[in-house]
Amino acid sequence: MSNFALSYPAINPIRKHRRLPSDVRIEQILRAALVEFSQHGFSSARMEDIAQRAELSKGGLYAHFKSKESIFEALLLKRLTPSFNNQQWVLTGGESLNEAIKSFIDHLYGQLGDPDVIATLKLLLTESRRIPHLVDFWRREIIDKYLAEQQAILKAAANNGHLRHSAFLDDAALLMAPALYGAVWQMIFDETTATATVDSLRHAHTRMLHELLAP
Repeated sequence: MSNFALSYPAINPIRKHRRLPSDVRIEQILRAALVEFSQHGFSSARMEDIAQRAELSKGGLYAHFKSKESIFEALLLKRLTPSFNNQQWVLTGGESLNEAIKSFIDHLYGQLGDPDVIATLKLLLTESRRIPHLVDFWRREIIDKYLAEQQAILKAAANNGHLRHSAFLDDAALLMAPALYGAVWQMIFDETTATATVDSLRHAHTRMLHELLAP
């Protein structure tokens, strides 16, 4: 079995629990929901099972989330919102490009090592047609805006002579495309095969960015 499979404690009877900060409690709910959605699918997952896995009463769960849809939306926003700072692509010369590429690659492939990110991506692929309005919201409000900002910064850097004019300037999503290929590899292959492929891909991805971005 791949090391990217989710692991989470089995459902236990509700225990008397101490009061936790809201952000900690929400994280517990999201991890429990991710397991339930992954095991049973979005349609068959039940709020009461999510609550029990998170060691909450149903009332405690509904105090944070009113529906499975609101939990799924929170999962997308929490796990699949790009967090790389696009301002690192504001370049001043060759050395800053090297630093930006290293930081970008470290960030992308660091995310590929997070089982929750991989599980949420897999969930997105399998459930997107059942809840297209949530997926469309995530794409429109998060991904499209992030990529538009990234593309504008890359074009400015190219116009200032710090980047080569390339296909990346037409579609910034190409910057992360190899990493998405690696994510798919992790979803479908065993640990040994996936790890070897992703390690090789990381080096090739780094080289590609240097070759296609350096002026």
